[in-house]
Amino acid sequence: MRKVMLMLLTSVVALSIISGCAGGSSPKNSEGSSADSGSSNGKVTIKIMDFKTEITDKIKAMAADYMAENPNVTIEAQVTGNYDTLLKTRFAAGDGPDIFMTRAYTDIQDWSERLVDLSDEPWMDKVIPSSAPGMTVDGKKYGFPLAVEGYGFIYNKDMFAQAGIDKLPATLTELKEANEKLKAAGISSYSEGYNSFWVLGQHLFNLPFAYEPDSEGMIAKMYKGEAKIADLKNLDGFFDVLDMTIDYGKGTDTIGLNYDNQVSDFASGKTAMMQQGVWAIDSITKINPNMNIGMFAIPLNDNPEDTKMPVGVSTYYSINKDSKVIEESKKFLTWLHENGQKYIVDSYKMIPAFTDLETTPDLGPLAEDLDKYLKDEKTLIWSFQLWPSGIAEDFAVPLQAYVGAQYDKDQTIQELQNIWDQKAK
Repeated sequence: MRKVMLMLLTSVVALSIISGCAGGSSPKNSEGSSADSGSSNGKVTIKIMDFKTEITDKIKAMAADYMAENPNVTIEAQVTGNYDTLLKTRFAAGDGPDIFMTRAYTDIQDWSERLVDLSDEPWMDKVIPSSAPGMTVDGKKYGFPLAVEGYGFIYNKDMFAQAGIDKLPATLTELKEANEKLKAAGISSYSEGYNSFWVLGQHLFNLPFAYEPDSEGMIAKMYKGEAKIADLKNLDGFFDVLDMTIDYGKGTDTIGLNYDNQVSDFASGKTAMMQQGVWAIDSITKINPNMNIGMFAIPLNDNPEDTKMPVGVSTYYSINKDSKVIEESKKFLTWLHENGQKYIVDSYKMIPAFTDLETTPDLGPLAEDLDKYLKDEKTLIWSFQLWPSGIAEDFAVPLQAYVGAQYDKDQTIQELQNIWDQKAK
């Protein structure tokens, strides 16, 4: 059995959103009918919503394969960049999808009254143990684990060598030195996608929370009002890293760049680094299939022992309790697991979240580097999964104002605290 705790964004049915792992709140509703019914001619339609764009083409190919094997089934998949709003709108209009993507902890909890209990599904005893907490409410499991991910600074190995960087930065000081070497070599370090809220307000700002010795305990104190954002031990280090991405990148212009701009600049050789995760591999290789890249953890202080990579099960597929095709939806998820080696691993190039699926060398350099952190047990939790629903998007606003030189550090921290106080009520 593999010890691996992760898999890459396994968005598995035809769709996706650029927001990677955006946190969003979702309405609860009274329980409805769970009766299954197909159409009068024996054909059924499974409606799926997803928010992952990184492997959209491969997902569509998988869905087409399923329909070819099951001619009585039509899969209608929706890809949208406005996932949370549209999902709530569809449910409010009585047109909720049959299968939809949910995020660990917050989404699963918020939507639990809408979801089918999947605890007894045949694949459930094959999921890796770390995927269970994020999908469990009151002892019931509501998800098919899709995304176990890790992220840090993805870097261009050739540019690092050109700048004379022969050791990956493991401390804040070493990161600054690496940036100086790149600058001296005439190489821009960063082109960050801070216009995409999840890049800044979720993933990067996760770091000072995750670096807490007891991250879960610290967040629990914050909910109770017993601790504040300013109390995070590595908050200064977070701002130091944020400043580096601005000063050694595109300055305040960074605020206008999104995920696509970020990946495009990096993959085309305009920058040496970008803060992203293993899910970006397909986007990178589509632009530059032979790029020599790797990934390392982002340091927030000068203790190399503290420098670890945030990893976690981020997303699941869940089934709508009011769906008229619950049994067909369950069959689809079972098929996806049974064929997971072909689609999840070989096609999507992901580290699987099931113990009976095997990792392969073909998963690529980012997954390979992630696996090293896993084997060395140098990992952090995805603390943002414990934040109030939807807060990451709100956090991005003052952080973007800081990047744009509209707020100073103290103003930014105060605005972040105000947002927490409002959301954590």
